[in-house]
Amino acid sequence: MKKEEFVTLRSGEKASLYTLMNKDMIVTVTDLGATVIDIICPDKDGVRKNVNLGYGKSEDYLLNSCCFGAFVGRCANRIGNAAFSIDGKDYSIEKNDGENNLHSGKNRWYQRLWKATGLSENSVSFSLESPDMDQGFPGKLTATITVTLSDDNTLIFDYSAVSDQKTIFNPTFHGYFNLSGEGNGDILSHELQIFADELTFAPKGSIPNGEIRNVHGTPMDFTALKTIGKDIEEDYDLLQFAGGYDHNYIMRKSPEERETSLDANGLSIFKNAVLYDPSSGRRMEVFSDMPGLQAYSGNFINDAFGRNGEPYHSHSGIALETQFYPNAINIPSFPQPLIAKDEKVFHRTAYRFSV
Repeated sequence: MKKEEFVTLRSGEKASLYTLMNKDMIVTVTDLGATVIDIICPDKDGVRKNVNLGYGKSEDYLLNSCCFGAFVGRCANRIGNAAFSIDGKDYSIEKNDGENNLHSGKNRWYQRLWKATGLSENSVSFSLESPDMDQGFPGKLTATITVTLSDDNTLIFDYSAVSDQKTIFNPTFHGYFNLSGEGNGDILSHELQIFADELTFAPKGSIPNGEIRNVHGTPMDFTALKTIGKDIEEDYDLLQFAGGYDHNYIMRKSPEERETSLDANGLSIFKNAVLYDPSSGRRMEVFSDMPGLQAYSGNFINDAFGRNGEPYHSHSGIALETQFYPNAINIPSFPQPLIAKDEKVFHRTAYRFSV
């Protein structure tokens, strides 16, 4: 484990950078938002490149307008009308995405300094205390994230939380992947498979309304490996609404249809997706216990510059975000991102790299 200074916050606090390594990979993560800065792994010829989009200047992570490598909470993705109810009590939160809320609003968790609570050779843990009514959410909540790099090239995120009131907890990792190497073109030639037959329909504004749509025979179908760019410009309502792929896929519930892996704390996690880059030979598998996966093809990446000063553009990376469904708190038929008072919840998401 290597620790070094990363950036100074406006408060004068100093954020640190932590480096995890195994024989193949290098992963760096900072206590500024538990944000992942680097994911460096080899291609089919053994050449290592960074496959995680990120800024060239550490100061850009203070704002991180693109959510590069970010850990998002309390509630990832969107809440319709920036309002919800819990046990009959109404709550209003910031409208920062038109009339809706995206990623919980201002003063996001990934812009705050977390406390490093556990260090080992291959993992680091961070914790954050979120006070009652922080960003408009009820309950004093303590969240912990542990980032582990295993010997088999799996990057593991363990999320846990406990609150003194019933509240929302819907965390995700918002990294953008380019398996050719960040700054090396777009991801439209990557191949993607998602273990889902359905998605949540979201009209213009990207707020699910409770309707479920089957993906088979549509441009949204990734049930088998398919080039991301193959159908992205099709005249199809969901693609037109979102400017590309930015949709929540409903994970198949049958374990037989997805590979079981990485059991932890009595929790089984299953394969959600596979991303493959034919040019480099790099392959990434996504595992999680979460019910949904947001596939976002980086449609609106702009005004961002990578590590060598090169500009990022639309589709420079793809985010594969494990999650509860967007707007689930307002759709009773969806799995609910709620935790009870004093209940400790645990979620795990993992990204396994190979060639």
